[in-house]
Amino acid sequence: MHLNSRFRTLAAFTAPYPLTAWLAVGFLLLHTGLRGVLMAQTWHAAQLSFASAAAVLGTGLAFDLVVLALALPALLLLESALGTRKPAGRGRRGLVLAVAALGLFALGFGVMAEWFFWDEFGVRFNFIAVDYLVYTREVVGNIRESFPVGTLLGTLAVATLALAWASRGWLLRAAHPAAKRSARVAVWLTSVAVSAGLASVWSMDARNGANEYQKELSANGLYSLAYAFGNNEIDYFDFYATRPQTAAAPPAVLPRIVSATPPKNVVIITLESMSSSYTAHGGNTQGLTPNLDRLAEQGLFLANLRSTGNRTVRGLEALSLAIPPLPGHSIIWRKHNQNLETLGAVLADHGYVNRFMYGGYARFDNMDAYFAGNHYQPIDRGQFPERHRGFGNIWGVADEHLYDYALEQMDRDAASGKPFLMHLMTTSNHTPFTFPEGRIDLPRGRQGAVKYSDYAVGRFIEMARAKPWFKDTVFVVVADHCASSKGRTSLPPENYHIPAIVYSPAHLAPHTDTRLASQIDIVPTVLDLLGLPEHTNFMGRSMLHAYPDTGRAFIATYQKLGYLTPDQLVVLSPGRQIEDWRLDAQQDIAAPVRQPDTLVARAIGAYQDTARRARDGLLQHVNLPDGLRMR
Repeated sequence: MHLNSRFRTLAAFTAPYPLTAWLAVGFLLLHTGLRGVLMAQTWHAAQLSFASAAAVLGTGLAFDLVVLALALPALLLLESALGTRKPAGRGRRGLVLAVAALGLFALGFGVMAEWFFWDEFGVRFNFIAVDYLVYTREVVGNIRESFPVGTLLGTLAVATLALAWASRGWLLRAAHPAAKRSARVAVWLTSVAVSAGLASVWSMDARNGANEYQKELSANGLYSLAYAFGNNEIDYFDFYATRPQTAAAPPAVLPRIVSATPPKNVVIITLESMSSSYTAHGGNTQGLTPNLDRLAEQGLFLANLRSTGNRTVRGLEALSLAIPPLPGHSIIWRKHNQNLETLGAVLADHGYVNRFMYGGYARFDNMDAYFAGNHYQPIDRGQFPERHRGFGNIWGVADEHLYDYALEQMDRDAASGKPFLMHLMTTSNHTPFTFPEGRIDLPRGRQGAVKYSDYAVGRFIEMARAKPWFKDTVFVVVADHCASSKGRTSLPPENYHIPAIVYSPAHLAPHTDTRLASQIDIVPTVLDLLGLPEHTNFMGRSMLHAYPDTGRAFIATYQKLGYLTPDQLVVLSPGRQIEDWRLDAQQDIAAPVRQPDTLVARAIGAYQDTARRARDGLLQHVNLPDGLRMR
């Protein structure tokens, strides 16, 4: 009887709002179903048990109900607009069914999109999804080239139309509502109050789980997306742990060079999504990267280098500015990001011609504005001549076309008598993982794209070897980030391990450096190799020198800032939270570190100093006096 009375109460409440109730049930079923599928898909990786799965489902349902409550005022208002106190005609009834079908289709599309997003990134919608919404051309094109969009959307459309038609007896009540207007207004005002209350007290902190996978599973994708929209600018000093400001140590004066005849030109090749795990040195036995593996044996191989983040803009930031990552957007995205102390700015002081060449459209991620404002000439696929616009997809031309046009540009720059910096950003190792036929022995797909990217690099180096400027050039081959950021912890160290090779046969003897290093160390290493004497704002350190420690790296997500050593990881989070973990030999979390700990102070100091420099304009480039310029 008690249960029946509850059902009667629920029916009495929902009967005057059939459309809202129908969409609410659809929302809950779809999102609970999605959560169940994702849990099954990641059961072992997330270390789920039946007890933890139940907790995840419970918290997830709470998140879903909160999102539903936040949307309730808009749904009720929509239903009120569709209803009329007079008997509804055929047109109004058709409009109700159409709105119901469109609403359910949108919910289904969102769940489908979230499944694909999880498959790619291992998280709910986050700041990556927010950034992708800005670049609809590339994102929509990527989806169309990667998935059977027509089949998926057609199936979804048929299913939603069928469900709406099957439910028409219930839905058509919305065209002629039973409740009085005063009662509907009272219900709507109540929904607004509830929505406002939940918005003020509910937060992402309500996620539940023993690891990052479980926390993500317990959340709701729409809530996560809205949260990312509202938290894309994060002031370090307002949200992160700080320590008393001390006088900064004077910059170290590096020795001139290690070679009597330093190289003159610089070529940086940034490989899209090239995890170290794809290479033989990273343990891969499938032979996906024979050219990178060979280059690693012939140059300075930084065998234990970590990317600063899991986005291309973070890699480009580290490889131009050489600073640890700040929370929120990369500096490439921020205001006041021009005339900074980049590698290009320093080399421009010495008469270099600097170019940034991208196989895609450089407006993506604000690359064109950033590099143009920092002493580089950006060149993207829109400026490639027709002869270098062969095979391509929505993300960019095939890597071989990028390299071929770069060789032409470098020939012209060398002929002018000026030294050059050429920074290349590839695109082929990215969904939809397509590339020209007949190049490698693997079909199109992720592994094929990795092997094709390696093929194109090897081809480029061999073609460059025949150029007269080759002997005077240092080549840096490094990834922007790993192929995946999925992991049980928020900052899994293995998912930041990228290949990095400094190759200049005439100036660097083959050597493998196993010290832990950061992407921000590339720029100081290059400058050290070039023998440039000036002090800079760069916060990395040259890998051509010995240091009193075994190395360190900066790894980060959008909000979590990590300071990694071979046996320890400090993580700084909003709310001035600090995690301090001892790592085992595989760099998995083993146990918390007893406090106080000097490494925590070091981590806070590094990130706080970066934030201070950015806030106070200390990342700006200061032109060298004429007496220090290269002659």
